[in-house]
Amino acid sequence: MPTPTGPHLCYALAARQNARHLSRLYDNHLAPAGLSVSQFSILSLLEAYQSLKITSLAHMLSMERTTLVRALKPLQAAGWVVAGRADSGRAFDVTLSPSGVAKVAEAVPLWENAQAAFEREVGQDRAARMRDEILELNLGG
Repeated sequence: MPTPTGPHLCYALAARQNARHLSRLYDNHLAPAGLSVSQFSILSLLEAYQSLKITSLAHMLSMERTTLVRALKPLQAAGWVVAGRADSGRAFDVTLSPSGVAKVAEAVPLWENAQAAFEREVGQDRAARMRDEILELNLGG
């Protein structure tokens, strides 16, 4: 492999190129469910945690709160997510609706196919090592 030079030395460029590739791969697999990988990630976290404060969900996704609010709008419009003021009246709680639970169940096999496709592309061990190393970095978290 040639030594990176010029813009190819940039960590951000390398990460973004690969992130775009992964997003396209997952988006293509999730398309039959009408979801993007970003939407699937939101729905999956809500399924796992049942109810989250919007600030907690934004932190888990490494997103700005306002960006997450915009991302939630189509999920709310589809009836998959419910957001409302918590008891304190200040924070928003976000939960998955019953149709949201069904949407996750529909999308999980598609997501599993995307996982398998990526593992075929780079190798199962390498894919797992990549994920584990990225998680170990814990950037922004």
